[in-house]
Amino acid sequence: MTSSHHTIRVVDSHTEGEPTRVVIDGGPDLGSGSIAERLERFRREFDRFRSAVVNEPRGSDPMVGALLCAPTDPGCTVGVIFFNNVGYLGMCGHGTIGLITTLAHLERIEPGTHRIETPVGVIAATLEASGKVSVANIPSYRYRSSVVVDVAGVGRFTGDVAWGGNWFFLVNDHREILDPGNVERLTNVTWAIREALTASGITGENGAEIDHVELFGPPAGAGAN
Repeated sequence: MTSSHHTIRVVDSHTEGEPTRVVIDGGPDLGSGSIAERLERFRREFDRFRSAVVNEPRGSDPMVGALLCAPTDPGCTVGVIFFNNVGYLGMCGHGTIGLITTLAHLERIEPGTHRIETPVGVIAATLEASGKVSVANIPSYRYRSSVVVDVAGVGRFTGDVAWGGNWFFLVNDHREILDPGNVERLTNVTWAIREALTASGITGENGAEIDHVELFGPPAGAGAN
């Protein structure tokens, strides 16, 4: 029996605790075409690579991966495809900060504003000499407001459908306790909401899947809104 191995070089970072793993070498050959087209090729032909990079035993549920790609836009510093433990992302805010920080660590970029080509369009990230990073995302908008969804065994939720590089269901009308000690229940509830949205035919524009569910509530600490 013969054995083989594949070497992947990555750099891990965290943005206020949110992890990003940038693949700097050993990624799949996605060929040419737009970043969106290469994402679909990634999804169709190399999904095992995605899972190997961000899932156990070398990754974890909150890990976001970032695959570097050559941009098609000559005005862009880099192209990127973001992915996580369950699929692919059009855009990722904390992942972009992690990406820029990693490229600076590798001495591939200098302070300044860098244009980044993503599957959903070109964004910009500014690296300051101090290491601080700020991101200008693609234009975001609310697609539908006060959308009601019934979740079996949990209850009724009202939220807004919004776009910000991914499709979100933003819920302020709920009875859940937003506390780190309640993470397991919050995870189960938001996953159930996502499944109920799909079952009810509630989507983003042009039938796009809503793959992010966020619950909001009053702040627990002083100085927060």
